[in-house]
Amino acid sequence: MRKYKRWLWIFLLVVIIGSMWFIYHQARNPAATAETRAINIAQKYAKLQHPDGFYTYHRNATYYTVSGKDVDNHGIFVLINEKGNHATVYRQSSGISKNDALEKTWSTKKPQKVLNINFGLYQSKPVWEIVYRSVKGRLCYLTLDFKTGNTIQLIENI
Repeated sequence: MRKYKRWLWIFLLVVIIGSMWFIYHQARNPAATAETRAINIAQKYAKLQHPDGFYTYHRNATYYTVSGKDVDNHGIFVLINEKGNHATVYRQSSGISKNDALEKTWSTKKPQKVLNINFGLYQSKPVWEIVYRSVKGRLCYLTLDFKTGNTIQLIENI
């Protein structure tokens, strides 16, 4: 009887761990699918050769951005709408970098922590959106114009 209980507990543990892995995999699947699809679109339409980053931007619409190098070894961002039927290519050299956007956020807003940064489209302009926690721990959003680095929108929860 004791051996039977021990095997039952081992079986239950394996079932629980397997279920947790399956749930995690299913929850992660849409994001992984979106990234793979966006990379394929960027490679096909923008001749992206070496993808090195992926961003998901949600505002009035959802955009996926793949960063990397093109066939001429120029750094590019390929901005793709959620439906995948429109892609726009931006040269990374034509605007501020991710690091510049983060540096500006740290120097001007002095956040407690930067939670996320995404490349997207806001009011028909390419932007960096930085999500951070203020010194008081409140959620804030800073939207910077990609080309100029100027603040387009600031949402501070004071």
